[in-house]
Amino acid sequence: MSSQPGRPASSPGFDWLMAGLSVLLMVGLIQDGWAHSHGLVDQSFFTPWHAILYGTMGANGLVLGFVALRNRMNGYSVRNALPYGYWLSLIGVMLFAIGGGLDLLWHQVFGIETGISGLISPTHLTLAIAAALILSGPIRSVAHQYGPETGGWRCVGPAVLSVTATLVLLGFFLGYAQPISAGLTAGTILPDRAGPPIASLYAADATGKQLTRLETPPGLDLWGVAASPDGKHLVYRAQKPQSADSGGQPPSDVYVTNIDGTHAVAITHSGRHDTQPAWSASGKWIAYISLPARTSGNFSLHVIHPDGTGDRTLVDGVTSVATPAWSSDGSEIAYASRNGVTDMLAVVNVASGTSRWLTFTSGGALPAWSGRRLYFTIADGTLESANLDGSDRRTIGRGGPSSLSADGKTLVYLARAAGGEQVFIAASDGTSERNVSNLSGMDAAHPSLGPDGRIFFSATGRPDPAHSSIAFSLAETSNMLESIIFAGLLLIVLKRWRAPFGTFTFALTLFALAMATQSDAYADVVPAFVTGLAADLAIALLGERARRGIGFWAIGALTPALFFALYLVTTIVGGANGTAWSLNLLLGSPLLAGVAGLLVAFAYEPPLQAGPSIA
Repeated sequence: MSSQPGRPASSPGFDWLMAGLSVLLMVGLIQDGWAHSHGLVDQSFFTPWHAILYGTMGANGLVLGFVALRNRMNGYSVRNALPYGYWLSLIGVMLFAIGGGLDLLWHQVFGIETGISGLISPTHLTLAIAAALILSGPIRSVAHQYGPETGGWRCVGPAVLSVTATLVLLGFFLGYAQPISAGLTAGTILPDRAGPPIASLYAADATGKQLTRLETPPGLDLWGVAASPDGKHLVYRAQKPQSADSGGQPPSDVYVTNIDGTHAVAITHSGRHDTQPAWSASGKWIAYISLPARTSGNFSLHVIHPDGTGDRTLVDGVTSVATPAWSSDGSEIAYASRNGVTDMLAVVNVASGTSRWLTFTSGGALPAWSGRRLYFTIADGTLESANLDGSDRRTIGRGGPSSLSADGKTLVYLARAAGGEQVFIAASDGTSERNVSNLSGMDAAHPSLGPDGRIFFSATGRPDPAHSSIAFSLAETSNMLESIIFAGLLLIVLKRWRAPFGTFTFALTLFALAMATQSDAYADVVPAFVTGLAADLAIALLGERARRGIGFWAIGALTPALFFALYLVTTIVGGANGTAWSLNLLLGSPLLAGVAGLLVAFAYEPPLQAGPSIA
């Protein structure tokens, strides 16, 4: 049998068939994912859902194998038995079969994965790579047959379906960072029904056996409790509770209460964030830090009488002041600040307001006094002590010195235990350490020794994981990653051919629908449809200008930006209870999405064209 020269030509019919099978394969994947996300999969590889998935893959293999065999019988060599672009698809089918066998063994050894583990298991990623080879066959075939001036659904449509299927594949396997399917982004946007955690006020004895919860003002979050030297009063800062993303510290005031927490009275009313109060040894003054609410800069250190009179500024106009600590004679206050770019402690004279740097405390924080000796932490969290002139420096141990007893023999501080920050008491040399809070699942803050030996501190429960700083960061990462995927795939069609009208609408709507099945977030299909339709209308209006220069860059940037803006609106309206996101996040996130899409567009259409060469 003589060999036919070259390759067999593809046809619109064959390309459409393979594109349809690509979509069918993604239907198989999505229904299997739906079964997993809805608890319908037992601890077994052999499920109806897997049967559908591997059946759709088998359909791709049967068609490709049949065509290859027919062309081989018609005289084409094995290498040329399939139209251009489809050999990789057949290799993908074979790799999918191998990956399926390995997945069976993997499940038998390690069980059925759930969550992110299932999406990034080696065997599942092998299946994803194989699927990408299968799905992309029509893209390669259409690119081989038609030039940039080709348009219309008949010729370019198979590539559009193939791009859509690939978009779904990527969205599915990046489900842990996918706003629609993961649900995490929506969880960060919607407010926590329980509200942010509010600190409680506690008193503990030195043994840790007696722990008492004290009274606190209703609806206020507090921090930085300290007992007065006469043992009659407490001081702390209090404010309305804030979420993990509150756009900076909201206003707060310094409160003075009875020793049991009753009769709380605010003694500052600056409208700023007044915090970190500390008693003088005489009990006649309270030092505190004041900083702008919801922004940064212009920190200041103040002293004030416990009745709210005599407020005076000692240090002002600096970019960082924290944790004031009075000397035992009340003449000086040590505080943490920044000397240039170096964290360092400083001491201010209360009478004159003049400050000096303690250069031996470079990298230091959290000062506490014992006579003329200073305790502080360094950058690695080690507790150190030294004389005020820097002599006789010693390493004490771990933790930060929050408070010292009047005789300098007892130290209380925070250290990690029971899964969070706990209060410890020890001798001033670090020996005889004991955990006196033992509040599992809570984080203690700023413990203070009272004159009667009791330890006062606040403790806060853990926030809703969806409203933690890590969750907000992941939500923004999801936003930008999705934008890159949108632009990276859809701009292929726009740049390579004349995109048929409806390309963006079809691709984005099917993508959103497929992702929504995993978390039942079907309302998110609406912003995808509207975004796709707007992009298609813009492309039709711009004509050839949409395929180059500013028009192309605008499509690349505005498509993901519009989608994420509409996604935010849909999520917030659907939640019907406001939003946990700050104005910065609400306005900045669509802009970030647009920047991500624009950078992808730059890769297709470089903004800096080559100039004339210089001989």
